[in-house]
Amino acid sequence: MKTKFDYELKKEFKDIAVIEYGVIEGNNTVVFIKAGQDGSHIGYNNKYVKMASMINNKYGCTVITSSNPFDGNNPLDNDLEVIDDVMMIKEYEIYYLGFSNGGIIGLQFGTNNEKIKKIISVNAPLMINYHKTKDGILKFKGKELTLVYGSKDQSFRYVPLLDGIDNSKMKVVILENEDHHISRDSKNFYSIPDLFFKEM
Repeated sequence: MKTKFDYELKKEFKDIAVIEYGVIEGNNTVVFIKAGQDGSHIGYNNKYVKMASMINNKYGCTVITSSNPFDGNNPLDNDLEVIDDVMMIKEYEIYYLGFSNGGIIGLQFGTNNEKIKKIISVNAPLMINYHKTKDGILKFKGKELTLVYGSKDQSFRYVPLLDGIDNSKMKVVILENEDHHISRDSKNFYSIPDLFFKEM
């Protein structure tokens, strides 16, 4: 298993400053990991490096991790340019994995992108612009959309709101006794990408 990225990129975008990326090369399925607000592409204690390596080792996917200097503008257009540059081919699909604010970005900006086939959103705050999150979920036409919440996360109390959203491709997964950072049991954190590869 790899202990570091194959390479890293730093891209400066006029609308949202500098975004950093880590890449592990693999097949034509891209797992794109977006950190939470102001999070790095490496993550605390290298957690995104470890996760990327595990995904690549287990499923052979190309994995790209991204920092998140989010300021309210849509960063996904920039991220998608980077994914295109990394892949250098036309035929690939994206599995989007976003944590906290990274989850909001996926739900609010990524659900109508035809290359994004699956989305996992982890502890995306439901008390911030919920109407935009709901609209994004309703627009999703990909294969699967999974919302993961820890039972100790601040948004857990709002999860019943999701029951009113009519999209058969959406499912909700609750991680018992987990907090916002999914830090109580590392197995819970590192098993989240497996949800991409399980049948609904």
